[in-house]
Order: sequence, then C-alpha cells, then structure tokens
Amino acid sequence: MNEAPLSDHDEAQVQAVVAAVETTDGLVPREAFPALQSDALRAVVARRLAALGRVLLIREHHGTKGFTSGYDDSVAERLAAEGIGVLPPVDRAVLVLVLLRTVAVPRARGVHGSASWLTDGPGTSVEELYANPHFTYEQLRPAVRRLKARRLLREGFHRTLLPGPALLRLTDAQSARLWEDLVLVTRPDSMYARAIRRRRQEQPHPGRRPGPSRETAP
Repeated sequence: MNEAPLSDHDEAQVQAVVAAVETTDGLVPREAFPALQSDALRAVVARRLAALGRVLLIREHHGTKGFTSGYDDSVAERLAAEGIGVLPPVDRAVLVLVLLRTVAVPRARGVHGSASWLTDGPGTSVEELYANPHFTYEQLRPAVRRLKARRLLREGFHRTLLPGPALLRLTDAQSARLWEDLVLVTRPDSMYARAIRRRRQEQPHPGRRPGPSRETAP
C-alpha cells in the first residue's frame, strides 16, 4: 500500500525520529519528538523502519519508557545464517559471562528485579573474567574492546563491566532466546534445558540449522 505524502514538516519529523532511534545509545523519550507523540506519525516511522528490515521498539529503563529500533526477527535470522554480524566465539563467551554475573545471578538472588538486560548494579571486571581458565588476557582484552565498540558492554563505576545499551535493541523473541541460551549454558541437564533443545529441534528458526545459538549484534 502506497503511503500518503506527508507535509514537509511531518516528513522532517519522521526522518528525525528514524535517525534518532537508529543512532541513539539507550532510549529516545516520547517527549523528544512530536512524531513519537502522534499515533499516525509513529506508525509512519514504524513503516519506514520495516522497509529497512528494522522494527520500532518501546522499552523501559529506570522506570522511564522510550523508543529504540532493532532488527526484525526474520531479518536477524537470515543475517545470522549468512554469518553477517555474528560475534566471534570468544566475544560470545565473554558476553555470556558478563550477563551471568551482572544480570542472571543477581536476578536469581532477588537483587535485580527488572526485566531489562541493563542494570546499574555491581558489575564484573576483566580480572574476574580472567579467573575463567578458558581465557587468556590476550583473548580477553580485545574481546572486551570489541564488545564495547558494539555497545554490547559498557563501563560502570571503577571501570567495571556492565551490559551495554545495544541489548535494548533485542526484540522480545530475541531476548527470550538469549535467556534460553543462558539456561542451556548454566543448567544444560535441567528439564527446562531439555525442553528448550527439544522445541528448537522440532521448530528450528528460519534460515538456521538446529544447534547452539549464535548472537548477532543488534
């Protein structure tokens, strides 16, 4: 369906929102742009993003809701199947360890109650990650730098490591799959893990062979 032409003012507003949600670290507040406050113009923004294989997402962080964008699920799957944007194995391992230490474990202990991947609680450090016998400093430090560059990690107080704002760009389905991956890593023999593997084998994602998940940068 062809989109009705917009006035010059509305077109500028829509383009400004598309640029903002695509480039801003973190969330773009609704109040920042009139096009986000208008249902009609916000729908135009969503269609413009969809034409690029992207989706408009509304997320909450620190009790404040805002907007960002991410890859459509089917597009993300196709990119991963083609090896585009897929993190190297060491980068994936480092990211998983950071998420376990800063999000999964605190949440299991009742410390981190938010549904968001982002937390301002106690972070972890390169030294703590280095305690893992599978890493050397020569592997670890470049991996941390690459993850920071992709905004998948960020620095907290005293140069601790925390999840980065790019994780806000995961869709609900992508976020759920990442949580399942953490279950497969930490409790591979649990009933939940067996159910996850069985479901993934029966209903593999389009464009992906059944098997270990591969993270694609949002």
